[in-house]
This record gives sequence, C-alpha cells and structure tokens, in this order.
Amino acid sequence: MSIKPLKYFLLTTVLFSVVCVSAQEKNIQQQYDSIAEIIAKTRDKDSVLSLLNLQKELAQKATNKKLLADTEYNIAIKSNYAEDESIEHFQKALALYRELKDTPALSKTHVTMGRAYQSQSKYNEAFKSVNEALQYAKAINDQELLINAYSFRSNIYGNFSQTDNAIKDLNEAQIIALQYKDGEKLLPILQAKGFLYYSKGYYKEGIAALKEMIAHFDRKNNKRSVVVWRNNLGMIYASCNCVSLDEQKENMHASIALADSIKFGYGKAYASVHLARALMKENAFDSAYYHLAKADKGLPKKVNPSFTGYLNQTKGDYWANLGNKQNAIKYFEIAYKIWDKLNKLKDKEYVAKGLATLYKDSNKSDKAFFYLDVSAKIKDSMVNKAKIENEKELELTYAFDKKQYKDSIQNAETLEVLALQKENEVQAEKHVQQILFGLFILALALGGFAYYAYQRKKKISKVLDEKNKIIEKALQEKQLLLKEVHHRVKNNFQIVSSLLELQTKGIEDEKALNLANEGKNRVKSMALIHQKLYQNETGLIDFDEYIRVLVKELSSMYASEKKVQTNINTENMYFDVDTAIPLGLIVNELITNAYKYAFDASTDNQLNIAIAKLNEEEYKLTVSDNGKGIDGAIDLSKVKSLGLRLVKRLTKQLHGSFVLNNIDGATFEITFKDTHTRALLD
Repeated sequence: MSIKPLKYFLLTTVLFSVVCVSAQEKNIQQQYDSIAEIIAKTRDKDSVLSLLNLQKELAQKATNKKLLADTEYNIAIKSNYAEDESIEHFQKALALYRELKDTPALSKTHVTMGRAYQSQSKYNEAFKSVNEALQYAKAINDQELLINAYSFRSNIYGNFSQTDNAIKDLNEAQIIALQYKDGEKLLPILQAKGFLYYSKGYYKEGIAALKEMIAHFDRKNNKRSVVVWRNNLGMIYASCNCVSLDEQKENMHASIALADSIKFGYGKAYASVHLARALMKENAFDSAYYHLAKADKGLPKKVNPSFTGYLNQTKGDYWANLGNKQNAIKYFEIAYKIWDKLNKLKDKEYVAKGLATLYKDSNKSDKAFFYLDVSAKIKDSMVNKAKIENEKELELTYAFDKKQYKDSIQNAETLEVLALQKENEVQAEKHVQQILFGLFILALALGGFAYYAYQRKKKISKVLDEKNKIIEKALQEKQLLLKEVHHRVKNNFQIVSSLLELQTKGIEDEKALNLANEGKNRVKSMALIHQKLYQNETGLIDFDEYIRVLVKELSSMYASEKKVQTNINTENMYFDVDTAIPLGLIVNELITNAYKYAFDASTDNQLNIAIAKLNEEEYKLTVSDNGKGIDGAIDLSKVKSLGLRLVKRLTKQLHGSFVLNNIDGATFEITFKDTHTRALLD
C-alpha cells in the first residue's frame, strides 16, 4: 500500500470516530438542556438542587469540564450561603475553570464565593477572594467584571471600616459604569454608596441612593430586593433622625407587609427590629416589645450573626429605656461579644458605652471602667483611621514603584535570553523534522488499532441502544398502567358514590340520610384525588385546585339558603397520594362541619381555608369561620362526633396535631408532615 491511500484511510477513520463521539455528546447536551428548562420553572429549592445534581451526573458522563464547572457553580449559588457546602462547590468550580483557563468565569466565581464568605462573616476570606476576581478581570479588561469586583471589594472595605479605600474602589467602578447607557451597571455602585454615605454620616445622599435602588426593584417587581432595601433605608432613618417617625413607621410597615406576602422571614425580622426602634422613640414600648418578639420568629436555623447582634443591641436599648438594668446588661453583653468577634467597631463602641453607663449606675465600677476604656480606645482608633489610610497609600505607592524598577531589570535580562532562544530554535527545528517522520510510522500502527476499536464500540453501542429502547418502552407502559389504575380507582369510587346516592332515595330518617350523604361526600373527596392524579404527569396533587373544586361541590349541597364568602389561600401546595387522601378527607370534614353548624341565613358568613409551610418538615392547615363557634366545654379527646373523630385519627396518621380555637367562631389548626418526613420518622 502506498503512503497516500493509507493517509486518506487514516483520516477517514479518525473523522468517523469524531462524528460518533459528537452524536453522543449532543444527546447528553440535549438532556442537560431539558433539565435546565425544568429548573427554570421549579420554585422548590430542594427540587432545584436535586435537578442540578442530575445535570452534574450528565456532565461527568460526558467528561465535559465546562458543563461540570457551570453545574458546580449553579449548585453553589443555590445552596445556603451560610453553609460550608456552598464554598466547597465554588472551589470545585474554580478548579475546573482554572484547567479550562476560563478567565471570565474565574472572576465571576471569585466574586460570588466572596459574597458567600461575607454572609458567614469571614471577611478576610472574602477580601482575598475578591482580590483574585479583580486580577482576572484586569487581565482581560472585562468592564462588567471590573465593575462587580470593585463594587464588592468596596463593600468588604466597609466591613473593615476602611472607608477611604471603599470610596476609591467605588469611584473606579463608577467611571467604568458611566460608559454604559444601561442603568443596571450602576446598581451595585448605588448599593455600596448608600452604605458608605451612611457610615460617613452623609445621610441625605445615602437616602437618595437607597430610594433609587427601591424604585428600580419596584419597577422590576423584585419584591425580595424591595424588602431588603426598604430595611436598609430604615437603618439610615433610625440613625439620622432626619425624617418623621410617621415616615419611618410607614416604611417599615410596608416592608413587613411585603415580606409577609412572599414569606421572606429574614426581611420581616429586620423590618420588625427597625420598627421597634422607631416605636421606642415615641415611648410606645408595648408595641415595640411586640415587634421585637416577632423578629425572633420565622428565621432559618442558622442566623446571620450581624442580625443577632443588632437584635440583642435593640433589646438592650429597650430594657435600658424601661430602667431594667439587669435585662439591658444581659442583651448588651450578648451584642458586645458578637460585635467584638465581627470587629464592627462602630457598633462595638456604642454597646460598650451603654454597658459602661449601666454598670456605673449599678455600682459595679470595675466593669464600668473596663467598658468605658474599650469605648474610648475604639473612638480613638476610628479618629486615627484617616491617618492610617494615608500611610497605607504611601506604602502601596512605594511598593508599586519598586515593582516597576524590578520589572525593568527583568526586561533587560529577557532580551539576552531571547537571543539564545533564537539560536536554539534553529537546532530544534531540525530535530522536529526527524521526530515527525517517526510519528508518521507510529500513526500507521495506531490507525489499525483505532479501526478495530471503532468496530467493537459500534457493536456495543448497538446493544446498549436496543436495551435502552426496551427500558424506555417498559417505563412508558408502567406510567400508562399507573394512570389507568388511578382512573379505575376513581371510577370505582364514583360507582360507590352512585350506590350511596341510590340508597338515600329510600331513607326517610333525617339523621340516617345525613350520615349517608356525609359518607357519599367522603367517597367523592377520595375520588377527586385519583381523578387529579391520572390527569397529570407529576404524581402530585395541586391542593389549591383540589380545594376549590371540593368547596364548589360542598357549597352547592349545604349553602343553598346561606350566603358564604370563601377565602382560599393554598397556592403552590402539592402533595402525593399518601398525604393527599387523609388531608383531603380532613378538609372535607371541616368544611362540611362549618356549612352544617356554623352558618345561618341572616348573617354575612365567611369561611377561610389556608395551608402554609411552617418549616422544612411541617405544614399547617387552618380552617376557620365567623359562625356560632363550638361548645367551649367540648373535650377533643372524648368527642363523639364521627367527623371530628375522623379528623383526629387522620391527623394522627399524618404525624400531626389538632387544635381548636373557639374565639369569634371556630378555628381548626392541623399541623402535619408530608410523606417523605413521615417515612424518616417511621
């Protein structure tokens, strides 16, 4: 065989192998993109993380480092920033981006990881990470990355109380951002400027910057960010005393209402503390105490130490205002330890000054002197901050000049090295020609092996494709069978309901007739569950839709002479069949109970139904009415009513609790756990 035909044969073999590999990669990419579309529509955080882990498996299977790096990054930003797990995923993403030499991704990831460190109050690690981000952004002169890095580093300087450095970084970012017509680029700068103006005492400018942020996020309908920036505005209002108390309270009430509407616990907690401070200024201490108590509720398991410090500092102020020195000292001491650990000098100085006064009034001179000394030293250190910053700037300038001198020497040495390299390159070129000939011979041998490997791989791929088709067909048949089962169960329930309907035709006793109708309604509520199951693909019941259909059917049966306004708040509540059936029966019993006993034709009747997620493990169903209420002497543990006994037993089945509140009508509160949580407990 001549060399030329062999060359074409090898080229064809290699190209064919590349096409096969490309087809497999394309299939994996399509699966990856399909999961990405599902993630975009999924609101549940745990579900998103599960889907991201599926994407990670696909990326690993494809040995696609770019996909794997992007997935690790997405898992990190969807994880809880307060957990070390988030940092671990960021670091895995960074390692892959370094291998890929993806400089923009390295800069972006370092900034985001810095924010995670900041949320953990690890400011040194955050500062180191943002400096890395800035170096990468400068290397490719990416304007947007530079804006983000400078803005975030300014924020970290603020954590260190290095205001001058923070302002320098913000000015750098603003010079770049003003080149863009899109106002989005100025957002991180406005954010940082608002805090800087606040820390420097320029309250008017700080308020203007924050109001601009609030207006922007309000236009975008970003409710979470509106809550955050209303709370930040409240912090400035509390410090400057530059607006009326009515305006301060109005701002905080708006923040609390908005946080409640999106179930944003942290946002509501911060707003409650700010509102409590405003109320203390007008001596409304009972209302202030109420909102301080609210601030402790609805928070995640791991609370940001900055919030804990602020809450305890405010509690200290509250008790000091009431003259309760013991409680004031207790909460100020907690706040002092937090500010000391976080090195927040301004807050630490405020609490130390308060403790000095309280201990002095309590005749504890040793402790009073200690905190007075701490307060004085912090005040002196903050006064000398400007001088220290100027000295640091001189040191940095000297270091820069020294580096320039060193670089010029290195450049001269480099010229000499280049001359020697040129001579070596001529010799190396001759060696390369000899090596190429040897490589050609080696390529002939490898070509034969590649052809054999390709044939073997083709055969294995064919077998795998056939097996995958069999599995896919079996899965489709299983899904169809499951839907058919739900359909038949629904039909059987409807048959039972129809039989009960026929039986009622011959019943004259009113009590027996009512019992038969109640039984029929219970059967219908279970049939409705199975109807919803075979009508969707997820295997989950949309309880908002389910309850609305159930209420419609029950109201047509019981409320013919009674006008009842029904309020339903059960959006985004989905449960599987093991939870849905007992929960559906409970709802059926409580609604039926309200229609039968609570309402009359002469009043405006109201029925309220709500389901809320209390935490990661529990939900709460609330059914209330404004009717006559239930006899206060009733003992739920000994109740004889079949309906209430059924509710009690089903609640126990759901590992829940059953509470009756008999004020202004009857309110039933059922706490329960979903199938997954119950399985862990069992």
